[in-house]
Amino acid sequence: MNTDRIVGTRSGVEPSNLFAPDLTTGVDAPPHAAELRRWMVEYLCRPHPDLGRPGLVCPFTSHAVAQRFLWAAFIPGRDIDRERITAIVDDLHDLFPDLPPRDEPGAKLKAVLAVFPDLTEYADIDAVQREQKSRFVEQGLMLGQFYPGCTVAGLHNPDFRALDAPLPLLAIRQMVPTDFPFLSGRREWLEYYLKLFAPTIPRFIATTMSDRLVQTPDVLNELGSDKR
Repeated sequence: MNTDRIVGTRSGVEPSNLFAPDLTTGVDAPPHAAELRRWMVEYLCRPHPDLGRPGLVCPFTSHAVAQRFLWAAFIPGRDIDRERITAIVDDLHDLFPDLPPRDEPGAKLKAVLAVFPDLTEYADIDAVQREQKSRFVEQGLMLGQFYPGCTVAGLHNPDFRALDAPLPLLAIRQMVPTDFPFLSGRREWLEYYLKLFAPTIPRFIATTMSDRLVQTPDVLNELGSDKR
């Protein structure tokens, strides 16, 4: 496949490298690209006093930015409905393996974003994320929703709005061990997570898992009674 033109067959979506030199200098950069880069560099790639832990808000993003492994497709317009968003996500799901870098370890750090800068209602973004999440998790991927005022809480501080962003978007990336809080809501998600990461789960994540299982003993009963 020609890596210069990676285009979705359903929606025509065409992601470009968000930190490519020509875009960062403003040459043919999509509107809002600079705003998105600024949010990533100045917010996601820095500590925050309300985060509830030391370190950067999103270490994954900091590595992806440093290596220029972030791709984005900007979809303008206010009349983007759920069907259109679904087609875009389907295309990006299929295109994701072909976006550079394709080989590990770099492939584990890349992400692609579908950005909807003109949307002011986010119910369809939430709906598509809920509908599609299981398919992504089964393949070791995450599909996350970000938009202004998103109320999803952070891992270490429930008052920290981890997915609040200046632009509405859906992000696709590889699953990482710290994704446990976003996968503990369903048994099948947790099973896929454990298959991938059980031997290498960070200690603080293991502690969080233990705390949640103790607080919700029914989960233990369900896992222990699995007869498959």
